[in-house]
Amino acid sequence: MKLVPALSASLLLALMGCAFPITETRLLSGRKVQPLPERIARQPLELALAGGGQLRGWRLAHPAPKATLIYFYGNGDSLWNVGRRLWSLAETYQVDVVCFDYRGNGFSDGAMGFQAMREDCLRIFDSARREGLPTLVMGYSLGSQSAAYLAANRPVDGLALLAGASSFEEVLPSFRARVPLLVRPFTRLSFDPILTAKPQARDLVATVKAPTLIIHGEADQTLPVACGDTFNEVSPAAWKRYLRLPGIGHEDLPMVSGASLPAIQAWVEAATHAGKTS
Repeated sequence: MKLVPALSASLLLALMGCAFPITETRLLSGRKVQPLPERIARQPLELALAGGGQLRGWRLAHPAPKATLIYFYGNGDSLWNVGRRLWSLAETYQVDVVCFDYRGNGFSDGAMGFQAMREDCLRIFDSARREGLPTLVMGYSLGSQSAAYLAANRPVDGLALLAGASSFEEVLPSFRARVPLLVRPFTRLSFDPILTAKPQARDLVATVKAPTLIIHGEADQTLPVACGDTFNEVSPAAWKRYLRLPGIGHEDLPMVSGASLPAIQAWVEAATHAGKTS
């Protein structure tokens, strides 16, 4: 059993001859969280996999949605872990949010892989699209790969890339940086061919004309800000915004606050307007 800091301090003071009462309020610690908005209804979703099993996700239904937002999360995350973020996106931007766990991850069956992610993102779009409601796609980190592939292969009404990877070449320095300095001269990295295969995300984004939003932290050490620069350079979208966030790293990229809030609001408005007029 581990002593909480308050109890450890109490024992130390007692040993020093100081009276320090160990009360229930000092011993116990907790964290109060804000309740999820009740008006956002969670609907479970399933898509059958060809080899058996199910791809599982949620639709967070806003009572008066402007659009459907398909969200792809980052590496190491899961639907359960990002649940509060999904609710916040739905509430803040007045959209339905659809998110699925990748194969072999979270609630979904199967085996995770880049080819599976590409196949599944198209099926997710086909099943999530609602008549008369614009469909937007947002990808964070690893999710940018699915978002870019989907936007290049389906008629999405808006594309948002948050802390995304533009190409293997631009991400390569971050892989090398993880090798300890002392052994770098004696280490040669090898990579699965699918990582370098064409098209890369930047090639896909270069074909997307839907309203496009790019947000990247300048202090991102996982996926360098050069990735965001490249996405901005290659995007042919008539409505395009690039938000470079000073001092922001990979894990602390804001999605419903700070400078990201008005940027995403403007993107949703531009994309929903484009979707209703196309």
